[in-house]
Parts: sequence; C-alpha cells; structure tokens
Amino acid sequence: MWVLGKGCQVRIEIRPGNLSDLDRASAVLGEAFADYAWTRWTVDRDDHLHRVTELQRIAMQSYGFAFGQVWVGVVDDIVQSVAVWMDSTIAVPSGVYEKLRPITAELEGVRHEASLVAEREISGWRPVNRHFYLATVGTTPAMQGQGLASAVLQPGLKVADDEGIGSFLETSSASNVAFYSKLGFHVVSHWRINGGGPDVWAMLRQPRLESSHRGG
Repeated sequence: MWVLGKGCQVRIEIRPGNLSDLDRASAVLGEAFADYAWTRWTVDRDDHLHRVTELQRIAMQSYGFAFGQVWVGVVDDIVQSVAVWMDSTIAVPSGVYEKLRPITAELEGVRHEASLVAEREISGWRPVNRHFYLATVGTTPAMQGQGLASAVLQPGLKVADDEGIGSFLETSSASNVAFYSKLGFHVVSHWRINGGGPDVWAMLRQPRLESSHRGG
C-alpha cells in the first residue's frame, strides 16, 4: 500500500511478524518508547533505552508471538512499525508470568516498585467481556508521521470488526488519545498515577459491523 506523509509517498508492506523479526521489532519499540511517560516512570533511567528494548523483546517473544498477533510495517525491506494484539479469551499460563517476573524486575531496576504500584492503580480497567487488547504499537521515530502506525493497526482492527468484539488499549500520551480517537476509540477512564506519575487513559473501540444484509 502507498501512504502519503510529510509531502511524499511511502511504500508500506503490512504483514504478520515472525521470530526472525524479533531483534528489529524490539529495537523499533525500544526507540518508540524510550521517551514515553509510562516507561520513564516505570523503567530505570540508567541505560534506559537498552532496558526498554529488552522489556519489549521479552514481552513480544513470550506473550505476543506465543499467544497473540504481531504485525509489522515494512518500508524498503526494513521493519519500521510494530503492533501486538492479544485476544482476551486466550489465557497466558501463570508459569509464563512467573518465569518473566524476576527478569522484568531486573530490567525495570530501581523503578520496579513504582511499576508494580502503577499497574495496581489501573488494574480492573479492561473489559470483562471478550475484547482485542492492543498490548503495544510503536514506530521508529525517524518514520513517524507517515501513516505507519495507522496501517500496522488495521489488521488487528479488522479482526476485531470481523469477530464483532471491542478493542481496548491504555496510553500515557495526550497526542495518542487524539490519534486513537481518529481510529474510533473513545476514552472510558482517565487516571494520574499517584506520586507524580503519568496520566493514563483507557480507550475502547466498538466493532464496526458492516451490514451483511444489504440488498444485492
């Protein structure tokens, strides 16, 4: 597909990600989230980019590829954007969480306790009924503003629409709220993490059901 952005057209290929993409996809997400309010609050600032990149790597490998859907946006044969979706009805075994807990704690470093507290403050936000959860989406900074994020999200949104289920996400960026609103999400909760932490918005998108009963 061709996407117009910043005065030029960029050829974007959207395809399912695979484990051979893991290194590059992790680097993309690391760069995308290195200066993000939530990760600044929950991840040690010492060697911050490396920590964020590795956290994205283990989450994508252990959760996204194993139990969810990973989509990548490719420009000139290089992955530049990544989206990870999780179906709420597909349970991740507790053993996976237990295995990753000490690794996550080490990577979050001195901010690990703050991370746990922040997660507790927004626990219970996700819908009870089946939904498609946007675990992460990010575009490498040099390629932002050219339509990659919207494009890489479309397969997941289509799955949700085809299944007739809602899509849910959390974000700590006001500009992201505006971006997701254009895709049909609306804010259902807003909270500022105690102690000077980031704002967090929960957003829900209802499925766009194309009528299958139109006259031919």
